[in-house]
Amino acid sequence: MSGKISSLVRAAATGLAIVSLAALGQPQGGFQSLFTGEIAIVDSSEMNSSRIRFEAGARTNWHVHSEPQLLLIEEGRGRWQEEGDAVHVLEAGEPVLTRGAVSHWHGADPDQAAVQFSVYAGELEWQDAVTDDEYLGR
Repeated sequence: MSGKISSLVRAAATGLAIVSLAALGQPQGGFQSLFTGEIAIVDSSEMNSSRIRFEAGARTNWHVHSEPQLLLIEEGRGRWQEEGDAVHVLEAGEPVLTRGAVSHWHGADPDQAAVQFSVYAGELEWQDAVTDDEYLGR
């Protein structure tokens, strides 16, 4: 993973931690008591998130997000592919940041289900189904 992409994934994961703190409610003494240094909770109302269980072999159609999408396999093993690139395997706990405005798909491994957590902003455009040959990388 390139340095720029891994930095974006770390930044996105850090942002998720802050968003999840906001969802828990403000602790006694305020959020400042949980951090060292100056922080601000940023509006995340434009963010979309989902948790999807893909059974073995299940996957999305090709689709394009206008902004990057953070994917994280929580359980099992997944797959993803950006158009023109190879199919990649995703192990549990391994985050990936898809590029905005690039057609891609994601789902479970052929032999194993996967629970996937996803966060994205912007527009989403659905496209054609992923063929079995595309899914298997042939």
